[in-house]
Amino acid sequence: MPAAKRRRDGSTRERVLQAADRLWGDRGVRGASLEDIAREAAVTKPTVYYYFPDKSSLFTAVVCSVLEEHGAGLRAASRSGSRSRDRLVSALAYLVSARCSGPRLLRDGGVTLTVDQTSQARSAFFRHFFAPLQQIFDEGIRSGELRQIDSAFATQSLLNLLDPWTGRDPLPGGRSAQQLAADIVGLVVDGIGV
Repeated sequence: MPAAKRRRDGSTRERVLQAADRLWGDRGVRGASLEDIAREAAVTKPTVYYYFPDKSSLFTAVVCSVLEEHGAGLRAASRSGSRSRDRLVSALAYLVSARCSGPRLLRDGGVTLTVDQTSQARSAFFRHFFAPLQQIFDEGIRSGELRQIDSAFATQSLLNLLDPWTGRDPLPGGRSAQQLAADIVGLVVDGIGV
């Protein structure tokens, strides 16, 4: 295939992915049809089907693409700071301000996925979102900065606390993403006791 043709195909596919991400992020998966996505991407519905045979394959591609894209930013943010606590705050602040729809789409579903599609989407979530945070916990535990705890449990707990605040505007109490992240990390690392 000539390079110019590949570039056009890639950009059309990307427009469809971006349109699906935008519409599903705003309306939910059930709230936007493939026809709506085609219109938003300025393509025909058959063009959508050319790249994605059905809604579940488009959904899987959107989730994996969005998680991979934001995973790079999360990994960079998770390396910001010398202490584990600072790195956790930086990573959570990134997740709050990134407004990434991937985890919410994955959680809310709305599309029946094959076993393979489910595996692909979950793998992308764990590789791009879960693993960078778990690595901070693991390193903090090894260095003695954080107490001994199951790092997978701590990571899931942190993500669960963060979930209601991702993609939400305005943030509670007028907090910035950095302040909200610091409050959540403080709650997890220090607890709420005296």
